Amino acid sequence: MESEESQFATLVMRHLFQARGIDMTGYSPSFIMRSIKKRLGRSGAPDYAGYLRLLKRSEEETNALLGTLSVNVTEFFRDRGAFEGFARSVVKPLLQSKIEGGGIARFWSAGCATGQETYTIAICIAEVVKDLDSTRLPMITILGTDISTSALAKAKAGVYTKEEVKGLPDNHLLEYFKRTPQGYEASPALRKGMRFSRENLLEEPQSKYFDAIVCRNVMIYFSREMHDRVATNLYHALMRGGYLMLGKTETLMGTPREAFDVVDLENRILRKKV
Repeated sequence: MESEESQFATLVMRHLFQARGIDMTGYSPSFIMRSIKKRLGRSGAPDYAGYLRLLKRSEEETNALLGTLSVNVTEFFRDRGAFEGFARSVVKPLLQSKIEGGGIARFWSAGCATGQETYTIAICIAEVVKDLDSTRLPMITILGTDISTSALAKAKAGVYTKEEVKGLPDNHLLEYFKRTPQGYEASPALRKGMRFSRENLLEEPQSKYFDAIVCRNVMIYFSREMHDRVATNLYHALMRGGYLMLGKTETLMGTPREAFDVVDLENRILRKKV
């Protein structure tokens, strides 16, 4: 017989699917319960039944729970060495190939949370661009996606507190952000070609033909079945020869792993086989 806790988690997941069309069944059960209990404790609901009633009547609480489930733990240049490797092994050769062969350079920050990773990618690109022939640069687009609407709202605003920008070197903060009463706002130049949209990585990607996808510290929360589904979705979203960057503790398994060559093992940078 299912325990009370397991039954409660099932009902919450059913609500999320019915209300938002989001299927959470592939997530680790322990991770789901930790996230639900975190929100339950902050909501003031007296018990499981009370929290479920709150979820059903409160869109705000549903958004808050989705924000917790989407693991919005991020920062600028999270693991600086990894992004140095990204600039060196992905951005530079990719832009050079576009200069020589033409076309648009398309980047996807998958599971971007509140946007710091997406803006970090933009800074990496901007720094590489400084050393290239500016008269022949390709058009560059960056897409940031997440399942949390509240996280995406912050990403779109592009405004961060002093604490949130602590990972940025002073020269980057001065060049790519401006000080406002609300904090530090990403400059128009940094936002050029950037957009954000809501997307569930467990579903077929809404956009494809990316040259590089950064999906860091997301799949570690998925079951093996869902890991394979997301990896397959990312594979199909990439151009032939496109790059995939994972978190340092992540790896592809099974069939998806065989579809990629390793570019930089330390920084988990892979390349789709041609």
